[in-house]
Amino acid sequence: MSALGAARCPKFAGREGVIIGSGRYRSTVRIMFDGFKSPISLHSTYVEPVVEEESVSRPGRNATPPDLPDRRNRR
Repeated sequence: MSALGAARCPKFAGREGVIIGSGRYRSTVRIMFDGFKSPISLHSTYVEPVVEEESVSRPGRNATPPDLPDRRNRR
């Protein structure tokens, strides 16, 4: 959340999530906050990207899937 978003929506301050699309209006975005069951719409100025270090990755977000055996030539 941006400083403006934290001031206007204090219950969402400090939360992180994923933007899943645009909202009903051009100025809104749909966000799926971590731990929430459904997305919410917020004004686009209320959110800002989180900058993470490249060496740190969260499990389930940027993690690569485990190597699976190649089953294409299997009979």
